[in-house]
This record gives sequence, structure tokens and C-alpha cells, in this order.
Amino acid sequence: MLAAVEETELIDHGARRDSSIRSAVLTSFLSKGGTFLLQLVALPAALRVMGRAEFGMFGAVSTALATVALLEVGVGPALAHGISKAGASNDFAKRQKLASTAFFMLLAIAALAGFLAGGVLMTVPIPTLFGGEFAGTEETMRPALWLGLGLFLALFLLNLTDRLREGLLEVSHTNTWGAIGNLLAAAAVGLAVWKIPQVWFLVLAVHGSIVVAKLGNTFSLWKRHPDMLPRFAGIERSLIRHLLSDGAAFATCALLVGFVEYNVCTWLVGHHGGPDAVSLYMIFVQVSVMQLGFVMMVSTPTWPAVAEALARDDRPWARIASRRLYLLGVAFAACAAVGWVTVGPWVLKLWLGEEFAGLPRSLMGAFALYFAAHTWRHLNHVLMIGTGQVRTLARVQLVETVLVAGGATAGLHFGGVPLMMATMGATILLVTGWLLPSKVRRALGE
Repeated sequence: MLAAVEETELIDHGARRDSSIRSAVLTSFLSKGGTFLLQLVALPAALRVMGRAEFGMFGAVSTALATVALLEVGVGPALAHGISKAGASNDFAKRQKLASTAFFMLLAIAALAGFLAGGVLMTVPIPTLFGGEFAGTEETMRPALWLGLGLFLALFLLNLTDRLREGLLEVSHTNTWGAIGNLLAAAAVGLAVWKIPQVWFLVLAVHGSIVVAKLGNTFSLWKRHPDMLPRFAGIERSLIRHLLSDGAAFATCALLVGFVEYNVCTWLVGHHGGPDAVSLYMIFVQVSVMQLGFVMMVSTPTWPAVAEALARDDRPWARIASRRLYLLGVAFAACAAVGWVTVGPWVLKLWLGEEFAGLPRSLMGAFALYFAAHTWRHLNHVLMIGTGQVRTLARVQLVETVLVAGGATAGLHFGGVPLMMATMGATILLVTGWLLPSKVRRALGE
């Protein structure tokens, strides 16, 4: 009798996880609609009006300030795992302690980060930060950097809400607010294009709109789950070390990837070719992020669901979910790669105008290889996180990131951006591309 009850409970929880993934995917389409307006309509319009050089400045500011995301060490998978386990046992006091400890820890880190970054902006010349080609852009770059710093620190703190939603299997709520943020950003960029075509206002339009949406998501979470509202009395010192160590591992295996392959590589490209080269590379970065967003429609709600299933010892459901994720992700990456090689040059010309006409097919092939490898790695990342192997993943990823950085530098020197991206893709496949899937299979009992 007891076994039958337990089996029924597993079926019910499995249905709830399936429902949470479906809801997240459906609401992701709303978010992608806003992303479409922002990435495919509003930002290209801004590029046409502002020019390639000034848009390159916007890209340099955005990628430089995105390094703040590396400090998001307190909101690693341990927080979502802890929220899931506490929810499974109806331990609302534990959830409140986790949420409060993470919030005030991040607030302290944000204050320290703001102080250090502000010191850099006050003392280091713009050409030293971004390269000699940026000489003479001081009056344009400096206000945008200060404004962007404030917005990115706010985003850093508000991203905590996204992690709490994951632990609650409420990714669909985050997606809905993300859609609102993208729509606000698209409208604000339209205003920038027609009324205030300046770098600082474009930074405000894009990133300020996202801050507004994340504030809405945060207040909505607190209203729906009062135990998620941070209270100073809820801080538990024993959780700080656990969250920090897990978050540091998460930063190594996930955030460091974006920092090196987007921020560091953008900086290298800027020093190698100036604002025009940064503008071109930024297009590939934006396309990569946009395309991976479609994979993340499924992967983002899947990993916390896998973690919750393993917490309940429901391995059959976890194995089915992981196979489904692998199949969908690989199929999408393959279609995207073929598309960029065959019609990529025509798409970029139609999308961005004559300035990007005549791009070589070898460049498209290099980007296709990098994106396919990047997607495969992402699939393995989320399943390693879902199966609780963050520290193992961090060690492996640290080695790969060092190799990718070295390969990107050499590739850029000897063959420009095409060889740089091809080298990055090949390195990813040679390191994590074969090692991580075997570890995921073992964790799932396959």
C-alpha cells in the first residue's frame, strides 16, 4: 500500500515538473517576441542611425560592464537546490533563511564591486581600457560607463529573483517579466533612434528597461511567496560559506565562459581592429546569445526540474528529461549551423545593411562551428548542474577556459576573427565536448 502511494506521488510530482517546463517554454515565446523587436529591429535601426563606430562604443560599454555578472557568486545552483529541497519538505523557514542570506550577501558584494569599478572609471583612461582606437571618445564613453555601472549593479542584485524562481519551478513568471522588459527596451531604443541617438541613452534604453522588469518580477515574487522577502534576522551565517563556495564554482563553470568568450574576446578584437571590428564581433555575440536563448527556453526550466526529481529519487523521469533536452538542443544547433553557412551572408546584409555585405562564407562557417560547440557545452552544463556536479564541472571548465582564451588570442593574431572563432569551437569540443556527457550519464544511473 505504501509503495503504491509513493508511486502515485512520484507520478504527481513528475506531472508538475512537466507542466512547469511546458509553461516556461510557452511564456518564453512571449519573451522571444520582445527579443525579436529588440535584437532584430530596434538595435539594427540604432546601428543605422548612430553609425558603426558609435554602435561599437555601445557594444564596448555593454560588454565591459557585463563583467559585473562574474560577481554573482552567491546565487549558484546551491540556492535553487536548497529552495527545492525545502519546498519538498514544506520547510518555509529554511526557504526564508536561504533567500535572506543570499540577498544581503549579494548587496554587500554589489557595494564593494561598485566602489572598485568606480575607482577604475575615475583613474584609468578610456584608451587604456578599450584600446588606442578609442582615443577621443572620452566625452561619449565616460557618461555611458557611469550610467551603465549603476544599472548593472542593480541587475546583479535583482538576478537573485530569477534563481529563486528556478528553485520554486516558476521560470514561467521570470519569462513573462522578461518579455515585458524586452518590449520596454524595444520601445525605448525606438525613442533613442528618433529623438536621442546617443550612446548613454542607448545604454539606458536597453539595460534600464530590463531593470524595471526585474523589479516587477521581484515584487511579484514577494507578494506570491512572503517567505522569500529578505529579512535581516533571517541571515544564517552557516549558509554564507556554502552559497559562496557553490557560487564561486558556478561562476567558474558558467559565468567565466561568457566573460572570456564575449568580454575578453571583444576587448581583444577592439585592440586588434578598433570600433569597426568590435561592431562586427558584437553582431556575432548578439546572434549567439539570441540563438542560444531558444535552447534555454527548454534548458532553463529543465535543470531545476531534474534536481527536484533526483531529490525525490525519481531517476527515470530525470533520464527522460535529459534525453529530451539533448535531442532538442542538438537538432537546433545543427539547423542553425547549416543555415549560417548557406544563407548567412545574405541574412546579415538584409538585416544590417550594406556595411555588412560581402562577408566571407569562411567567417560564417567559423561562427557555425563555434555556435554548435557552444550549444553542446551548454546542454552538458545545465545537466551537470541539475545532477549536482557543479564543483566537478568548475574544475573541468577552468581548464577549458584557459585553453579557449589562449586559442582565441593565437587565432586572432594569425587569422583574424574567423580563425579565432573556429579555434574556440574546436577547443570546446576537444575538452568538455566529450568529458561532460559521460559524467552526466553516470550521475543519472545510465
